[in-house]
Amino acid sequence: MRKLFILLSFSFCLLSFAKAQTDTLTVMQYNLLNYNNYTSYCTASNNNVSNKDTYIKAIVDYVLPDIFTVCEMNQQQTSIDRLLTNVMNTSGRTNYAKGPRTNYSSSDMVNMVYYNTDKLVYSTYTAYPTDIRDINSYTFYYKDPNLAVTHDTAWITCIIMHLKAGSTTTDADERAAEVTILMNQLNAINKAGNYLVMGDFNTYSSSEDCYQLLVDYPNNNVKFYDPISKPGDWNNNCSFAAYHTQSTRSSSNDCMASGGLDDRFDHILASLDIISGGKNVKYISGTYKALGNDGNHCNDSINQGTNTSVPSSVLNALYGNSDHLPVIMKLQIDVANGIDDAVKVPFDFYIPSNSAEDNAVLVSHCNGNFNIEVMNVTGSLVYHFQTDATTGYNTINLAVVPKTASIAFFRITSPDGNVKVYRTLR
Repeated sequence: MRKLFILLSFSFCLLSFAKAQTDTLTVMQYNLLNYNNYTSYCTASNNNVSNKDTYIKAIVDYVLPDIFTVCEMNQQQTSIDRLLTNVMNTSGRTNYAKGPRTNYSSSDMVNMVYYNTDKLVYSTYTAYPTDIRDINSYTFYYKDPNLAVTHDTAWITCIIMHLKAGSTTTDADERAAEVTILMNQLNAINKAGNYLVMGDFNTYSSSEDCYQLLVDYPNNNVKFYDPISKPGDWNNNCSFAAYHTQSTRSSSNDCMASGGLDDRFDHILASLDIISGGKNVKYISGTYKALGNDGNHCNDSINQGTNTSVPSSVLNALYGNSDHLPVIMKLQIDVANGIDDAVKVPFDFYIPSNSAEDNAVLVSHCNGNFNIEVMNVTGSLVYHFQTDATTGYNTINLAVVPKTASIAFFRITSPDGNVKVYRTLR
């Protein structure tokens, strides 16, 4: 029962009406697979960089990301510049720029970010060396046309990681060690804000220590959340077919991994402020996806049979360029225009999969009991239940809701009387 949930928010404590500048940022994270980095197995024959430029250009032309973070970029500055020139600033575009390069870990490959200068201004960067490769952090602010008046805008930090590959205990321990370096640094800074942590985590399950360090960290200021709330044992588990990102092909070409789509290696996780919109940047529910994954190709090549999730030219480019799929999400930017301060929504409620048969996410502004009413198209009550929430991110089990096609509204009342109503459109 797939549905689109549209938010209709009603609050009994609005003090003023604020006018705001609203925009959308498209974020894409992609493991490029040895971009311009030839090895004994990824060669000029089976992973030619000129062919990769053509493939990646087709993907970028289709998505037009405002933030494009990448893994497996050859560490030479000439390779980083090549992607900017041959891919990003083509098809009439001149608005993309790149972040600074670091390689303190002396790796043969590095991470990089490309960004839309029409919307974003680069501010600062930090790199955290590990035993494998650097973890890179880039901070931007939104290019608000009213910045000269408001002297304030929205900020966002993108943290890119490419963790140790492999399925052994030693490999998992190394991944945890890398993430520990990052979280220790964030914990020392101890500042909440708009953070994304993204990359190829090489994770087989959400129970891995490296993943738990991100999503279950004791300091809530630096804790991360999965926008689609899909924990589990992802490896070779077709229950997660719609969320797998590797491999794009069932047979190897000696460079790319085989086996078809059966792993969720690639992620974008968000801080609570992005999930809730607390600091002018908010995840748009339902926009997170693995590009080219239609949910019907578990253990199969993405171009086997029918796959209409993207145009065929983009599907072929995804298949040809890498054994990983890009992960995409959209963010809403809300900044005040200087007339009034923005009114903050006190709590949020959304369903990541857009299905009333799945879990919901409640981002609460307080501890307390929330009242949830489920209504049909005539406004009659179908089901009613209460749930205890704590301040921050809460998962609400909707399995208790009767399975009926007549569900049209969710009405949520907070402990202090604020109300949100969600309407479902079939």
